Amino acid sequence: MPIASGALSYKPALEAYAATSVSNYPIAKLPTTIDLNPVPEADVRNYYAALDGKDLQGEDLLKALKPILKEGQKYNSYDSGDNVWKAYEITDRDWELSPAKDLPAEAGTYDPDTNTITGYKYKKHDPYNHLLYRNPGVEKARQTAWGKHGNNNGTDREHIWPKSRGFGKDSGNVEHTFPGARGDLHHLLPGDSYVNSALHSNNPYGFVDHSKIEKNAENEYKIDDVVVVAGNLLGVSATLGKVNNVNVFEPQDCDKGDIARACFYMVARYNNLAGNDDTIDAGNPNLKLDDALSTETKMSTATEAVSIGILRDLLVWNKLDPVDDYEAHRNDLIYRNFDGNRNPFIDFPQWADAIWGTSTYDEANHKVTAYNNTPSGKAKPSTDELHQGGSVAPAPTPSSSSSSGQSSSDSGKSDSTPSESPKLNLPMPLVIAIIAGAAVILLVIILIALHGKGKAKSTAKKILKSAAKPAPKKRNSSSKGKKK
Repeated sequence: MPIASGALSYKPALEAYAATSVSNYPIAKLPTTIDLNPVPEADVRNYYAALDGKDLQGEDLLKALKPILKEGQKYNSYDSGDNVWKAYEITDRDWELSPAKDLPAEAGTYDPDTNTITGYKYKKHDPYNHLLYRNPGVEKARQTAWGKHGNNNGTDREHIWPKSRGFGKDSGNVEHTFPGARGDLHHLLPGDSYVNSALHSNNPYGFVDHSKIEKNAENEYKIDDVVVVAGNLLGVSATLGKVNNVNVFEPQDCDKGDIARACFYMVARYNNLAGNDDTIDAGNPNLKLDDALSTETKMSTATEAVSIGILRDLLVWNKLDPVDDYEAHRNDLIYRNFDGNRNPFIDFPQWADAIWGTSTYDEANHKVTAYNNTPSGKAKPSTDELHQGGSVAPAPTPSSSSSSGQSSSDSGKSDSTPSESPKLNLPMPLVIAIIAGAAVILLVIILIALHGKGKAKSTAKKILKSAAKPAPKKRNSSSKGKKK
């Protein structure tokens, strides 16, 4: 996937304001100019600049994140039209199977120099999509954006946070179609429709006890006798056991971290921890994460948050399945072209521990054995390790390019920008040897000038013999037993 530097506007154009909800989400018009570039490191750090110097953790960090994530956020229509399906052509495109360079002329123009698409026409082509729950690398598992929808042999718009848990139907089974959370692309991804309906539904997430599996998707669903959904299980929680007769859903390993970070985002974006949000409704719910197991259909209120679990398992999933290129690129695509906000737990996965604490995972028994709810660490966006494209960008130093506002991803993008002369980083012993050698040569030349060749030769031999003796080794008792 070609990723070049450069930046266009990060905010999608406004079309209108949603009038059906007091949340008042502006509706995003689908962009026709698509910026595929990664957001520079300096800009990502600056997005969270309001947190710098505050050393926040726990609920204080969640409260501080909410206004950042809400500012400038746009709404994607979930209940009318097909805007979400169209957005998937970009946000969830499989950029390896359907690279931008292969965009057909009738669908738009891709410029590899700027890594942008102009004049983009949705539904004029049918790119492959990256799908939750489908096994990557299995050809039969591949699905195009407009192939099959919702027929147990295709794709659903999968709410990672189930609508029924806070912002879908109320206790009277009335569906509330307010704009906002239900159309938030940070947790609304394309996923295999069978696994979504038969295993996930509104079940909580967690490790499944392998001796108490109730549904194994690979045994029940195949395409032309080919297994395409291996690793997706429904059964008794390995961590908590059977609680309230509720099963948990465990997705394949490569989806675990994506799901955990989407859940973390939902609580950071939609909460009322400050107690001052008078617009809590089906579009702007009040959510939380905990270990309670429930599948009850319930709406949140300003005073009662609705949860999903299992929190302690999700904290482990965040580490078992780290941020990869697809997830980081998706975060940038949503920010630049669609919703206009970011998922902080893709940028800084370690902030999950700084809010909810840490879990101890027993790999042999496939369960969490201990949970410490004391926050670990504090949010420091200007110096924390930043995860971009599956890699870790270390904290900037005063001499680094990021300190001047230039990210590592766009360094060298312009030939007209003056740059420093290249520096040779030679080992110190080699530097000393070079200096010593030059000194000996200079001394020989001086001796020849003063005493002639013969005496100079003899004196030089003595000097070289003395210089060849190794220096005595020094003991460093303070370093004994210490790890670097």
